[in-house]
Amino acid sequence: MQVSDPLTDHLPQIERMISALESEQYETLFEDYHELDATFGILYGTYVDELHYLAADEPQNEVAERIGVQFSELRPFLNALRDDLSLEDLDAALDTLKGLKEEATTLYALFGEYRQVALEAPRYSEVPYTHELIRVCKHYLKGALSIEAVQGRFEVFCNYHEALEQQLASLVPSPPEREAFEERAEDIEEALALQLQAMEDLDFALEHNEESEIAEALENLAEAAEVLVEVYRHLQKADLEPVKVSCIRCGAENPTDARMCGACGAVIPQSAANVGPNSTMAFEEDGSAVGPKESEELLRMEEAVHLFLHSGEPDKLEQALISYQRKMDRIKRQFGRMDDPPAEIPAEHLAILQRARQSFRQTIQALEGFASAEPLLLEKGLAEMRAGNELFNAFQAEFEAARSLSG
Repeated sequence: MQVSDPLTDHLPQIERMISALESEQYETLFEDYHELDATFGILYGTYVDELHYLAADEPQNEVAERIGVQFSELRPFLNALRDDLSLEDLDAALDTLKGLKEEATTLYALFGEYRQVALEAPRYSEVPYTHELIRVCKHYLKGALSIEAVQGRFEVFCNYHEALEQQLASLVPSPPEREAFEERAEDIEEALALQLQAMEDLDFALEHNEESEIAEALENLAEAAEVLVEVYRHLQKADLEPVKVSCIRCGAENPTDARMCGACGAVIPQSAANVGPNSTMAFEEDGSAVGPKESEELLRMEEAVHLFLHSGEPDKLEQALISYQRKMDRIKRQFGRMDDPPAEIPAEHLAILQRARQSFRQTIQALEGFASAEPLLLEKGLAEMRAGNELFNAFQAEFEAARSLSG
């Protein structure tokens, strides 16, 4: 059960409202209240949905019950805060907010306890998607969960597999990973093929309620995940090896902090020397997408800038700028629906989309700033491009959550 971090989300929001009341800055109190209420509403919806995937004999149940009780303790404070603000009883609103903060702190402590108990339960795979699907299927086979629960997790797993295939197909390994990736390419292909076959077998076995075939498919899913994790660790180990920077003029390798090539004396652009670890595969505990931290366009742009600075050759730079602009166009098309959300979208989901839309505008501004950079400002432009790329990655998770809620 994944929830947002209270240290960076709800509790600071409550603190801001308390600070606003204490400093007599009332302009955004109602707006802040509705956003806070909507956020807790989404959190409660997530909690209720997760209960459908929790078997009665799992140790998390006891904590889950206390979370439900704590939600019932917290709700009266939200209702009272609404009434206090409506009546403009600001002293009462301040007291209510302080009580709400205490209840929210208790709630998040319970979510932390829930996660800890879940981590102590048997793990069927280090890949969260695989572990969760196997866990739910095993409880289904014991009669502890419904087929609907299995179907829900199976759909999520299918989406994960499709995303993983797409990411690997368009993968641009970091320089330290490239050789390791090529060495294990066949293993990755076999693991994906095994995983896909296991998915098809599981789908058929579930439809015909064949317990032995379900168990066999789950074993194959676990085996495929084990190979993928092994490859990931192999790539990660390669990525953590000491990084060298090649001189574009003579090809000699130099330390990452070198400003001039030790062999020919050519200047090494600092953007080349600042390349850090860039893992191209990830299996995050929260189920976030796998993929490179930097885009293919960004890597191509860096190479073109370095070539231009050393040789004055503009062709690659012009091509890279065209490719980069195409990426901007694709992003705009991809997220175009943000400006026209469905009429029936719930208010709390619309609030998330509105925040994502604002983040998207900031992202586009940061990313588009590079395309118009003057040649003498290319190094600065690259730095801005990296910052925009990081902002885009952070924003993308928020938007995908909003899009899944509104779709």
